Amino acid sequence: MRIHINSRLCAYLLLSILMPLLMTGCSVGFLPWEKGGSPIDPEAAAPAAEGGQETGKRPSTEPQATEKKTPGPFQSDEEKNIPGQIIPQYPEALVSPAMSPPGQDVPLPTGAAPPVAVRRESTARPADFSYRDALLTEDVAWHGEVLIEGGVTVAPQATLTVQSGTVVRFRGSAGDGKRAVLVVQGRLVVSGTADGPVIFRSLYESAGTGDWQGLVLLASGKKNLLENCRVEGAETGLDATFSTVTMKNVFFAKCRSGARLQDCIVLMTGGGAGECGTGVTFYDCEADLRSAEFYGNLLGILAVRTSLAVSGCKCTGNNSLALSADKCRLNIAGNSFIGNGSGLGLSGSEGAVTANRIAQNAAYGLVLSQSRVKVGGNDIERNAKAGLKVEDGRGVAWGNLIFANGDFDLYNAGTEEFRAIGNWWGEESVNIAGRIYDKRVDEGRGRVLYLPALRQKPVLETP
Repeated sequence: MRIHINSRLCAYLLLSILMPLLMTGCSVGFLPWEKGGSPIDPEAAAPAAEGGQETGKRPSTEPQATEKKTPGPFQSDEEKNIPGQIIPQYPEALVSPAMSPPGQDVPLPTGAAPPVAVRRESTARPADFSYRDALLTEDVAWHGEVLIEGGVTVAPQATLTVQSGTVVRFRGSAGDGKRAVLVVQGRLVVSGTADGPVIFRSLYESAGTGDWQGLVLLASGKKNLLENCRVEGAETGLDATFSTVTMKNVFFAKCRSGARLQDCIVLMTGGGAGECGTGVTFYDCEADLRSAEFYGNLLGILAVRTSLAVSGCKCTGNNSLALSADKCRLNIAGNSFIGNGSGLGLSGSEGAVTANRIAQNAAYGLVLSQSRVKVGGNDIERNAKAGLKVEDGRGVAWGNLIFANGDFDLYNAGTEEFRAIGNWWGEESVNIAGRIYDKRVDEGRGRVLYLPALRQKPVLETP
């Protein structure tokens, strides 16, 4: 018996057998042009010789990732707007992990080996007080060892007193990456002594910049008092807004920002800031700084729209600028600004700069821009570029020692006349006109009126 099989039926049977096999082959990667290449033959998708293209791989249509560039040292908007001639660019050597913006990695120098992770040890003793994400609603006095994990808030009706010799250590909340912080809405009284100072720092033996958030005074209109204490390794050592603060011998060390105060009434006597990004910053404040020291910071003192009095302070070794003021009312008297990037940069301000020693700075001693400032009785000497740089004729200088500066003693960078009458420019043999950059050198600049000049070196009451 002969059986006739329809050709269409045969084709259907053959297709039903082969189709599952083909689908299985696609799913396990038999087809090398599928995205990701063949997992069976990984070399099929390996890159060709250097400069060539990958083989066995379909060209990607996804946007290519671009190299993430690390910005320079952290700067506020006000710092970025300060003219470059006042604040020189920070050298790359100063861009360190301690000063980089949060979340940004600092690139290693070419050829440098990656850093080795170091286990950071805690040396804290058993805590007398321990808090974790707590709210303090009643008055409390701390002594001995205090451990704060996460955030602790002092309620508006409460007063926190920290007794002499107390060490307050901060540790971020485990698992969420949040920095530890002390927020005061009530009143803060830190009663340290010269022999028993109060220390605020992280839990670790070796403090690192930004280990914890800092002390925050939030609309604390009460009279907060901090005496004889040291704040180390915080993001912002003291962050105060709409508060009244008195600080006596308070020092901020290795903080990204030592103290930042906004809309505050501030008295700071003694203490200061060292090895911080910015030592102390004032926005819209009434601030009085007396006998404080600012050294080894990128920027020592920054004031914006502030009534600022600075007396008896020492500013040295601040890499960019010792003091910067923008739109401020100023009384700067009896201070020393020595060995900084530049001494003082004043913009849009008014007031007086008197009886200061402004010497041996790497760029300029004093820079005036759109500032109605009286400059008198200062010792301005041996600054590398110029002792006094002016950009207009709004200020005036008299009775100063302005001598032995690098390129020029006085540099007029504007088109207006500047009055610098009655100053001492050095010994009689000095060619005063040759030490002044003005219209005589560049027709596009304004003149400097400097005659009559003092023939005899006056005795000044400078530090």
